[in-house]
Amino acid sequence: MSDASDAAISLRDAIIDGSFPQSEQLLTSDLSPTITSALLHQISQTQNDLSHEIKENSKHEAGNVDQWIAQAKKVQDDIAWCKLESRRIVEEHQQLQALRDQVADYQNKASLLNSEIGFTDHLVQELQTVSIATQSLKEIEEALRDSHPADAATKLQELEKISSTNPRSRTTAIVRDLKDELRLKARFQLEQLLSGQISVRREPQKGSVEILENELHQNSLNSDAILRALNNLGDGEDATEPLTDKLRSVIVQPLRRSARSKISAYRVEQHAIYIDLSMDVPSLDLVLDFILDFLSFLRKSLSKTIQAATAKALLPELMGVLVSDWLNLELPTDLGMLDDLDTLQQRVLVILDELKISQWEGQKQLEDWIDDIQRAWLNKRKAATLDAVRKAFASAKGLLRQVERVERQVVSSVNEEHKSESDDWDSNWDEDARDISHPEATHKTVDSAEDDTDGWGFDDEDKAEQRLDSKNGSEADPEDEDAGDAWGWGDESPTATKKTQPKALNGAKRPQEVEQEVTLTELYSISEIPDHLIETIGRDLTDAHTLQETQHKSLDSASASRGLLALPTLALAMFRATAPSYYGASPSLTDIHRYNDSLYIAERLRDMNTAQNMPTVEPDAKAMEKFAKMAYSKEMETQRIIIWDLLEGAQGFTSCTQFPYSQEIENAVSSVVDRIRTLHAQWKPILSTSALMQSLGSLVTMVISKVISSIEEMDDISEPESQRLTTFCQQFATLEDLFLSTPPSASLSTAGEQHEAVPMTAVYVSDWLRFQYLINILESSLVDIRYLWTEGELSLEFSADEVVDLIKALFAESTHRRSAIAAIKGSRRSR
Repeated sequence: MSDASDAAISLRDAIIDGSFPQSEQLLTSDLSPTITSALLHQISQTQNDLSHEIKENSKHEAGNVDQWIAQAKKVQDDIAWCKLESRRIVEEHQQLQALRDQVADYQNKASLLNSEIGFTDHLVQELQTVSIATQSLKEIEEALRDSHPADAATKLQELEKISSTNPRSRTTAIVRDLKDELRLKARFQLEQLLSGQISVRREPQKGSVEILENELHQNSLNSDAILRALNNLGDGEDATEPLTDKLRSVIVQPLRRSARSKISAYRVEQHAIYIDLSMDVPSLDLVLDFILDFLSFLRKSLSKTIQAATAKALLPELMGVLVSDWLNLELPTDLGMLDDLDTLQQRVLVILDELKISQWEGQKQLEDWIDDIQRAWLNKRKAATLDAVRKAFASAKGLLRQVERVERQVVSSVNEEHKSESDDWDSNWDEDARDISHPEATHKTVDSAEDDTDGWGFDDEDKAEQRLDSKNGSEADPEDEDAGDAWGWGDESPTATKKTQPKALNGAKRPQEVEQEVTLTELYSISEIPDHLIETIGRDLTDAHTLQETQHKSLDSASASRGLLALPTLALAMFRATAPSYYGASPSLTDIHRYNDSLYIAERLRDMNTAQNMPTVEPDAKAMEKFAKMAYSKEMETQRIIIWDLLEGAQGFTSCTQFPYSQEIENAVSSVVDRIRTLHAQWKPILSTSALMQSLGSLVTMVISKVISSIEEMDDISEPESQRLTTFCQQFATLEDLFLSTPPSASLSTAGEQHEAVPMTAVYVSDWLRFQYLINILESSLVDIRYLWTEGELSLEFSADEVVDLIKALFAESTHRRSAIAAIKGSRRSR
């Protein structure tokens, strides 16, 4: 039993504390009825103890509890009183709401009575309006039936004022529909009357505007009265549109240049104007007379209202057509016709005065034209100049003509008393020529590979600089300078060059020299395009010069002259912009023709500048020279690429004795030679002699430089290969006949003498002598090569290392080869 009591106490404590039993024995024991009974007893005892404790503790607070009970009873009494009062308020509210419902009912009955009274009044008003409208509509119908549309229009306007105030009423809709129907009838009759009053007819070959005689009568039914009636209908502006459209087709349209039928003649009467039409373009005088007569007819034959409407609709467009289609296009641009320009301006001022007197529109177009007449004149001159350039290209047929380029230089010649020693200024020419053509001669040429245009007149200032010897720094011998300078024609301002007198032979007395002017003349071909362009530019420059010395009413001479001076620049700019595509697309003209044409234009521009002293031409001439240089460079670059591609077929001349490589090399060499000869045949009729040689020399220089470098890069050259290479080089050497030229002795005192042509290959092909020496090396023995080096002038073209490398490639190792190499290297050291 003690165990059950302990378990009940433990469970009671856990329940009072609100915790979980911790006793393991209690948790593992079975809950038997004995424990339950003991637990209930403990709980009951604990409850009694707590109740007793509460009573003991609350004995001291018994007075406060009585007070609280008293207050609670009082509150209950107040709540009962509030319930009674609430019930009474609800009853009073219900009585008041009943009274309000009764008042609303009375108000609705009163509103209904008022609505009935208003409806009755409105019905009476509507019936009266309908009665009046019905009467008015009957009167309008009678007026229209009697062909009095103006009266009908007036009554329709009055009827608008008495329309129903309820737009949604059925009667209002019926009356509105009837009014619209009558308005359409009245408008139709008025438009018919207006068409009859002003009759406008347009036929394929003629047109007319006829007006009834009563048009200007104030009390008659004229166009003014008709338009007022239409305004009453609200259709005044719309009604004039058909009339103005007809007038536009008869008056304005025949004045357009683009019109199929144009005015050819006209006749104006007091109440009519008649126009004859044709497809021919009328004269400006006819157009001006017609417009002036039409303005007078408009002012004198039409009433004010239709007059103003017609002027507003037609005159701005009419004046615009006059300015754009006639005044600007017919503007006289030749200086000999400037008096006509003054006359034209006066006639336009007369038309402008007519517009100002009548206060009509269209004045702005004429005022702007008068204010801008100078600008329009210059614009037309500009358009004429540009059109002339376009026509120059369009009319070109590819026909060529030859022109001369003349250059004058001062050279030294021998006096008459020394003629026995020196028969002429160029007595040593043949000797010099022989020296140049000889393979062992000393030579110095221009490196054409640096600039293809060195001898073309673009770098003359650079050529005028003093040349120094590269070895000792002293002034170079003038005889060793570019011999092409004596043949070139590109010097813009030739200057005297310092000449060294040749030493007398065998100790003879040096002959005295005197300066003499030499005229160098060369022919080259141009197309017909430059002549057209120069003619156009010359006209603009001449007119600009003339304007500076004369005065005109319509033009400001100073500004007009400045404007004309700007036109050549514009024309040349258009030429430069158009020429590349034209010359490139033309089957007969190439960039070489473009080069010649551009240079010729530059020359002629400078002639104009010298003659008229107009410095603005010089920049244009320089621009044309630059343009010519670009054309030449483009053509040369194209030919270089073609020839280089052909030369690449030789594949560096390796295996030149083995088939099929030998055949490929032979084909490449033949193709290059044929290509250069073809270019010579194509360019010879076009270019001058010096320019032709300069161009071909540049191409040949590229070829032989490639050949020399290819051969020098070969490590081993057998005897058959040497012979084969010599054959190929000799094929290239046959191009020497393209550089034959005759000394210009015909311009001196001994004009009757004839000189044989001499080869100028070494002058125009910079590596020509080097190439000739290479051929000698390929076909010579060791003794000959050693002699050329020690006693000849091989060292001027090849370095010792280059000659040694060639010897090693051509000859096998031997005592003779070592001796020759030692002699060449020893000779270099001794030098």
